[in-house]
Amino acid sequence: MSLSKLDVAKRYSKALYETLSANNQISAGQADLNALKSVFTANPTLVQALTSVGLTHSQKVALLNPLLTAADTPSVSKMVQMLFDYGRIDDLVAVVDQFNDRYNDEHGIVRATVATAVPLDALQQAKIAQALSKRLQVQHVNLDVNVDPSLIGGLVVHSAGVIFDGSVRTKIQQMRQLLLS
Repeated sequence: MSLSKLDVAKRYSKALYETLSANNQISAGQADLNALKSVFTANPTLVQALTSVGLTHSQKVALLNPLLTAADTPSVSKMVQMLFDYGRIDDLVAVVDQFNDRYNDEHGIVRATVATAVPLDALQQAKIAQALSKRLQVQHVNLDVNVDPSLIGGLVVHSAGVIFDGSVRTKIQQMRQLLLS
């Protein structure tokens, strides 16, 4: 029975998190992981090359080595090497995401996506983050803000499996349904 990508990511991220925590290297390790994730997401052909049957093992190692030496934490380098050795290098981004989720859970941090009809300034973002922090009873909220003119006004927040919809578009749809029924 093979493991799903999510199961693999959870196992590797848990082991790495515990190792980095024991060595008091969580912050450095997280920085290395996020840098690797950025490289992999910005260069999808890199993952294709590292998993390609058209390249020799030594050619793949030559591609991977600069990334391994760039990492400041040996545990991260070893984990990436292990993913490569076991043919799971394409799971790296999922491992990093699981690592970040674990970090956020342990530190009371929640990620929220906010969609608004117009761009928000820093003060508005801070007020939304503070209100969400209080509402969700967490220490900190990291916001990802997207502009969606179809909302007409207001905002829609997705966070921790909860949706807060205060958009004008939804209010209009609700009024329309009420008038039609």
